[in-house]
Amino acid sequence: MGGVVKIAILSDIHGNFPALEAVLEDIQDVDAVLCCGDLVGYYPDINETCTVIRKLNVSLVRGNHDAFVSGVLEPNPAKAMAYRTEWTKTHLESKHLQWLRSLPVEIRCEWDGMFIRLRHANPWDEFTYIYPDSDLTSIQLEKDELLILGHTHRPMLARAGDGKILNPGSVGQPRDGNPRASYALLDTRTRHIEIIRRPYNVLGLQKRLEAMGWNDISGILSREKE
Repeated sequence: MGGVVKIAILSDIHGNFPALEAVLEDIQDVDAVLCCGDLVGYYPDINETCTVIRKLNVSLVRGNHDAFVSGVLEPNPAKAMAYRTEWTKTHLESKHLQWLRSLPVEIRCEWDGMFIRLRHANPWDEFTYIYPDSDLTSIQLEKDELLILGHTHRPMLARAGDGKILNPGSVGQPRDGNPRASYALLDTRTRHIEIIRRPYNVLGLQKRLEAMGWNDISGILSREKE
């Protein structure tokens, strides 16, 4: 592919539509949108989230929560209630359920001589976390190669070999102590990458979740691993 200048990179929306709306307001002039998955799980706006992402023709891979809901993978039974896996299965429209089931585990693409590999968690599986302080010596990327991951809900930009690893952070549930929605912008020609935080009405969502009886996740800033 050629001619693309600006790419928005999202991850881990988790049915948080107010956060997604705030990010989408920021990225109306981008040339493409990539997403590292986890559209659903935790929060209730699952159908709205899937509808908008599908209309935007976003290039995305499935996350572990997408796989839990669509029956491709099994969640930890001890955490399934907090994940809202069964609730999501019950309330997600069948067309979205089938669509989630069809999502790939990996996407590879090229723009302006930049080679991009998109996955949810890491290069090997759909569960293992790669944090900013993780040992990255086993990941050796080539020059102009960018590996984009989500899963940790923490933004990250690190060198691995001669290339880079990017985690845009989480749109719907940041876990780095900053409640603002997180995403990244990539200019494929200059190779500039910027991680951006976008405020939204977090308190309003917390109150809504509490009214639904979902007090266990109303804090939004859960630091518990998925």
